[in-house]
Amino acid sequence: MSNDYPPSGVLFTNNKKQTPKQPDYTGHLELSDEVINDLVSQMEEGKEKPKLDVAGWKRTSQKNGSTFLSLVGNVHYGRKKTLTDEEVPF
Repeated sequence: MSNDYPPSGVLFTNNKKQTPKQPDYTGHLELSDEVINDLVSQMEEGKEKPKLDVAGWKRTSQKNGSTFLSLVGNVHYGRKKTLTDEEVPF
């Protein structure tokens, strides 16, 4: 049985940081098909630097008590499609 959860990500403190130029945090972010399709659309529209919105919540690990940021990526605000009167199903 697989874990079925929405795409998300995390940022952890970089405990291996050895120089000031290395990142303070490292992690990963999974993106939904909706977000990826919007990024592709932005590129096709000629945007050189497509945007997405990222939200984060401070969390504490139950395993070792360390703090981290839990992340979610979303379609960039203002790009979310609004339905026209013809598209409303009622």
